[in-house]
Amino acid sequence: MKKIVRQQNYLKELIESQENKFLSKQALRALMRAVLEPLLDNPEPGVVLHRVVNRQGIMGLIKRLEFSEVETYDFSDESGNLREKVWANTEFLCVLTHRFVAIILWDSNTDSDSTVRYYSIYNSKLQNEALDIINRNVIIDIAKFQEKFKPDRRDNVLLNSSIRRLVSNMDEASRDAVLGFAEYQSGTPEKKSSYAETGVREVAHEVKNQLSICDLYTEIIRKYSAKQGIEEETISNALNCITKAVKMAGNSLISLKSTETNVLKPHRLREIIESAVDLTKVYFECKNIEYIIENNSDLRILADENKLTAVLINLVKNAVEAFGFEEEDALKSGKYIKIKAEKDGDFALIRVSDNAGKIEAPEKIFEKGFTTKIGGSGLGLPICKKSMEEQLGQLKLEHTGEDYTEFVIRIGLV
Repeated sequence: MKKIVRQQNYLKELIESQENKFLSKQALRALMRAVLEPLLDNPEPGVVLHRVVNRQGIMGLIKRLEFSEVETYDFSDESGNLREKVWANTEFLCVLTHRFVAIILWDSNTDSDSTVRYYSIYNSKLQNEALDIINRNVIIDIAKFQEKFKPDRRDNVLLNSSIRRLVSNMDEASRDAVLGFAEYQSGTPEKKSSYAETGVREVAHEVKNQLSICDLYTEIIRKYSAKQGIEEETISNALNCITKAVKMAGNSLISLKSTETNVLKPHRLREIIESAVDLTKVYFECKNIEYIIENNSDLRILADENKLTAVLINLVKNAVEAFGFEEEDALKSGKYIKIKAEKDGDFALIRVSDNAGKIEAPEKIFEKGFTTKIGGSGLGLPICKKSMEEQLGQLKLEHTGEDYTEFVIRIGLV
């Protein structure tokens, strides 16, 4: 009689071999979105391997994955794709494409219900270590995917370091946000519940925007790192933008700690616009869109620097997306997005305009939940409008038509 030798949970051993701190489940969900959403938003050849037992908070993401065109394999105990049920509390998400590979392993068997211990690797030759372990215990041959999707055959230390820093910042900010809810004492239970629900949705939208910048810039780092004779200035600028974006994401989460979250101080408008331009240049990669900046006025304004920058990022990102993502859209000429700063009495005006075409139902764009984008949340512009009002300013749609669309930010001078 043939002796059956049961497998060990080598995935758990791999997790324990990497000296990572414990990660909150909130930060884990943010990390999963950061590696999945670029693929779901712009499907491309690739495969997703996952074993996600606890789907609380990400059910919508998993459903999007299941109904997408992306090749996907589920390795839960009930899937029928396992040789043995040896993984217990160990879960994983593996995203493999020609552009990037991201592997996250985690084990929820910890002393706390709110944390996991995790292992992660990105665009590294070490990716095969985890994939080989998974391959031993599944009836699907994933070795073919390992051979097909090899975006980078060497370790990218710079990229891995950037993403690890992102995870660390997100985890710390998430913990601060949880403490903030505990500190929130005023109002009735109904108001507290409403505040929590609305605040979480709005902050999640802001974090998603900042994470998209991080994702795009890490892709640029990967591309440039593969070339010889790369200019250090290019990598330095990309990493600076990642740092700024992560800081803004963290500040958005930390803002949940109090209802008084605005930090209004005198700032040079030129510097805020320059910062927003640096952060949004990544959206213009391969889009054939001219980015016009008329920022010569030396105006000093009273504003919350992070929040005003976030508003500008939202407006520019929306404008880029309004041009579409199809190949024929990318080839069109004459496209532009313009940011213009000017003085109007005791106020500064920031005009953000584009020629992407007329906005549908312009009277509804500031209503929460209204969106014309596939997969959009309908929160971006309402958040921007509210943010400007909290800074004693104003955001309005000045004009929209087939010729051009223009938003105007109005904020007080000092």
